[in-house]
Amino acid sequence: MKFITKEPINKGWSGDKKYCVTDENGTRYLLRVSDIAQHDKKLSEFNMMKQVASLGVPMCQPIEFGTCEDGVYSIQSWIDGEDAEQALPSYSDTEQYVYGVQAGRILKKIHSIPAPATNANGVAIEDWEIRFNRKMDLKIKKYGECPIKYENGQAFIDYINENRHLLKDRPQVYQHGDYHIGNMMIDRGGQLHVIDFNRNDYGDPWEEFNRIVWCA
Repeated sequence: MKFITKEPINKGWSGDKKYCVTDENGTRYLLRVSDIAQHDKKLSEFNMMKQVASLGVPMCQPIEFGTCEDGVYSIQSWIDGEDAEQALPSYSDTEQYVYGVQAGRILKKIHSIPAPATNANGVAIEDWEIRFNRKMDLKIKKYGECPIKYENGQAFIDYINENRHLLKDRPQVYQHGDYHIGNMMIDRGGQLHVIDFNRNDYGDPWEEFNRIVWCA
């Protein structure tokens, strides 16, 4: 591909450099560039995006992956529309509800991809109960070391400890990893699209809702 224009996109929290690029035919694309050290991670992300796209998920379609100088790049289809986070407040409650249902159906498709038995290095995927208990232990430890305390904080810790058994035998699936309206767009035809899979992972499908605090 040969591009004749390149405009930087200064949005989002990822370390990727993002650009809106235009080819000789006037077609726009999303170009993402990452450090070469991220090669394996970004290749895996790109391949998983292809798998998600094959399910009919409305998203930036992965087109090309490669290396350039001291970085790796991916080219994706361009979504002509507006950020859902900015657009939704101007919609009626009914319209917002409809988009919420769409978002749920999209997420269900994403979660239809099961976690593999082993990772790219052939090591078995860690059991969710072990993995999430370790994560909770670390959070509780950091809270204990923090000088700022919530008045009834211990009640939350007790609740967590009393319900750890619910982590046993939980399924693990492919996760978008950062699923909230800040990573969604609405195109000119009104279709909701999911963007930014750079935090993708595997885990309990319920964990995907931990981003609800950003947009509830």
